[in-house]
Amino acid sequence: MTDPASNLLPATNEDTCGPYFPIYFADPALEDLTRLDPGVVAKASGTPIILRGRVLDRHGELANGIVMEFWQANAKGVYRTPATEGDEDIDPWFYGYGRIRSASGIYEFPTIKPGAAAGRAPNITVTIFSDGINRIVTQVFFDTEDGNESDPVLQAAGDDAPKLIARHDGRTASGAEVYVFDIIMAGDNETPFFDDLES
Repeated sequence: MTDPASNLLPATNEDTCGPYFPIYFADPALEDLTRLDPGVVAKASGTPIILRGRVLDRHGELANGIVMEFWQANAKGVYRTPATEGDEDIDPWFYGYGRIRSASGIYEFPTIKPGAAAGRAPNITVTIFSDGINRIVTQVFFDTEDGNESDPVLQAAGDDAPKLIARHDGRTASGAEVYVFDIIMAGDNETPFFDDLES
């Protein structure tokens, strides 16, 4: 809690995954994909969700100073790429790319539940940057999805596939579906990571 008698600002958390260019790295338009930009009345199509959880180190401690990037298809399963520029199913109010920072390792990301792209179960690709980690990439899937059984990434993960599935955890007062997904960066219970994932 800030001392009202003091004009000192709280110290910035230690963060070695910079430098960031431009200096203002936190972009509110990237922190909530359910809306395009402040002041724009239109909103993304689909079911609003909140993906929340913790990013933990090999000792089970919260990873301080993380940057998370999210890449996903829209509610109809279409990614916004140069190849899909003229696709009639592109949502003009949804870009599919988000980025958040967390000083504590606890995160919460409002977005739209992705649709299933061809041959895939609905998923979100997550890239994490943190102290001592250049870049790690994983994918988040959703429990009770029919396509999970045949998704090639979940099949490749084998016995570790359950570590890639977010658990449904109720609904917010505003109606957003909540999913919980913890990421363990290293150690015995490590989340499966991949060299690179386009989608």
